[in-house]
Formats: sequence, structure tokens, C-alpha cells
Amino acid sequence: MSLTAMLQEKKATAGPQWFDLPRTDLTPELKRDLQLLKMRSVLDPKRHYKKENGKAKAPEFSHVATIVEGPTEFFSGRLLNRDRKKTFVDEVLAGEAQTGRFKNKYNDVQAAKTSGKKDFYKALKAKRHGGVRKR
Repeated sequence: MSLTAMLQEKKATAGPQWFDLPRTDLTPELKRDLQLLKMRSVLDPKRHYKKENGKAKAPEFSHVATIVEGPTEFFSGRLLNRDRKKTFVDEVLAGEAQTGRFKNKYNDVQAAKTSGKKDFYKALKAKRHGGVRKR
């Protein structure tokens, strides 16, 4: 084996100490998953994560895998077939559809933004005139 072939093979994997982990192939799906992991603190307000510094780059070497439950976790740690989704992003969006947390948060922000403007004044005028608006 020539020296250049050995160098290219060495660059293609993380090396034997890291079980020849392959170089990361950044597909659009993987980019979305990594971006979602970077913003995971937004998903669960009860859980706190270490703050990331600046722009986090994709890992140089990585591998995507599927977790398979053991036979002892059939009832305790098992994910039902109807809850399984194709991608990590789909799972998060399905969880959001159940909780509605982002929608409620958006409505709270919108209510706070519009509370001190014309809507507040119109509601005040309506109260003065007994609920009937005059022109």
C-alpha cells in the first residue's frame, strides 16, 4: 500500500483507536437533526443544557445509528410503533402537536406585543361606552 493511499484511508476514518469511525457525510436530514440538537434547550424548558459557544460545527467523524431496545425493556423503555417517526425532527414535531407549547408561547408573545397599542385603546373606549362603539 502506498503512502498516499494510507493517508487518504487515515483521513476517511477516525482511526483504529476510534473503531474506524467514518467521516461525517452531511446530508440535509443530518444537518436538520444537528441543528435541532443544537437548539434542544428550546424544546424542553424544564431541562437545562450547557451553553454552546458561538457557531457549533458538525462533527468531523460521526455515525448515525438506530437504538434497539432489549427484551427486558419491552414495557418500560419501549416506544410504541404509532409513536415512531422516520426522523428526529418528525418526532419533535409530533411531540409539539400533542403539547401545543410553541403555539401557546407564540400566542402569549403576540398578546404582549399588541396589548399596549391600538387594541388597548379600542377596548378602553368600548368599556367607556358600555360595550357599544360609537362612530
